[in-house]
Amino acid sequence: MQPVFTGTQIRGAEAPWLEAGHGPTLMRQAAWGLAHHIRQLLHRRGAVYGSRAIGLIGKGNNGGDALLALSFLADRGVSIAAVAINTTHDQFHPEALAAFQRAGGRIVSTIGPTVDVVLDGVFGTGFRGSFDLPCYLHDHNLAIPDTAAVVACDISSGLMADTGNIPGNVLRADVTVTFGASKLGLLIGDGGQHSGEVAVVDIGLGSELDGVQDPWWIADESDIRAGYGTPRWDVHKYSRGVLSVVAGSPQYPGAAVLVVNAVAATGVGYMSLVAQRPRDNKVADQVLAAHPQAVVEAEVAPKASAVVIGPGLGSTADDQERFSEALQAAQRQQLPVLVDASGLDLLDEENLAETYTAMVLTPHIGEMQRLVKRLAPELQEATPVEQASAFARRFGVWIVLKSADTYVVSPGTLRSVHPAKTSELATAGTGDTLAGILGAGIAALDPARKDFHHELFTVLAAGVRLHSLAGELAAADGGIVVSSLQDDIRAAKRYAMASS
Repeated sequence: MQPVFTGTQIRGAEAPWLEAGHGPTLMRQAAWGLAHHIRQLLHRRGAVYGSRAIGLIGKGNNGGDALLALSFLADRGVSIAAVAINTTHDQFHPEALAAFQRAGGRIVSTIGPTVDVVLDGVFGTGFRGSFDLPCYLHDHNLAIPDTAAVVACDISSGLMADTGNIPGNVLRADVTVTFGASKLGLLIGDGGQHSGEVAVVDIGLGSELDGVQDPWWIADESDIRAGYGTPRWDVHKYSRGVLSVVAGSPQYPGAAVLVVNAVAATGVGYMSLVAQRPRDNKVADQVLAAHPQAVVEAEVAPKASAVVIGPGLGSTADDQERFSEALQAAQRQQLPVLVDASGLDLLDEENLAETYTAMVLTPHIGEMQRLVKRLAPELQEATPVEQASAFARRFGVWIVLKSADTYVVSPGTLRSVHPAKTSELATAGTGDTLAGILGAGIAALDPARKDFHHELFTVLAAGVRLHSLAGELAAADGGIVVSSLQDDIRAAKRYAMASS
């Protein structure tokens, strides 16, 4: 997995260098990398020599980075200019301004119609408050040509690097060239929709970043291969994972089918549907019609290695009994248990007080809010991510918080985010599919291993990525059909395996 840091964490990593007087070195490295990526952009769009670049410049170090980068571009035959934004040019970073002017840079008050690149260098990651750069440009008759590319210097001005929030309004960047490491705010929320392609410039903070506590993590295809790839040559059906699924009801039999579809596509050695005939005939018959290899059992399988509980259970007395019996079996057999959908509304403090090998909850934001209202009402004013983190710590559970951006938080300090890739997954039934993917991954783990919790973290984050990748492939093929999403899961696995 790849680490991602908040703007606050990056500034903390930079602090020892700045205190030691190495600020000019960091700025030069950042500006050189920024200029390199702008040259690449200009090359893709046509010629570098003879092109035109203009910087929107503020008075801080972010403006200094942009001015110095423009001076490097001038060495390659780019015509350079700068416009002062929310300041005057005599307040620009002095050394960077001197380099810019030595390179032939001009201070101007307009943006020409033939400019090729507009460089946003007004505010950096330390900005607090609210600023509306598009409105400022409009009010000062500064119009960016439709043909110009917008490049953000480190971060779009006015975007919050820690959260992705945009209190005012920002320019939508085609490319963001960020320094030190990727920043959380460039990837999530509104920030992820305004940052364009994100390129990272290494400015030499490696050892400091290695020491940052509690970074965020993002799973990639290598994690899918590790958690959901080809099994070892010597596995058998029980060692590959035995998953018991407690899902579906006479009212909602399709939920069980969707879970089992995903389990089968993801891969386990043995699938058990917990259903009692004749009460659950409809559920059992539909699952067996789709997957004859599934085994219908009256209780959690004795050899189960994990349990998924909840999708489509309903709220009858029989459903509550199935839920309670499955949780008791998971506790008695010391199995990891994943609780989703209807099961989340059946959880109570007594359930959460029991000891499990691991309990994973997979709420969407509305379900998270209902959990908090019932079981931790003092958290109601917090953001959904803050609610999930605090709830996980309090009750010792893992939470996969489903939203446009999906978050994985542990009872400790491990945390992962998967930035939104496609809105096509905002479809009924895709949550049941994710429960099946995650359940299959969990079932293949060995809780006796000393690094079980790190492996669980990786499997959860990688499962979210696999689910998203399946959605992306389905969207590219005309749109998601939840009943056939299992085919897209297989395609996503093939893609991940081929990308090694």
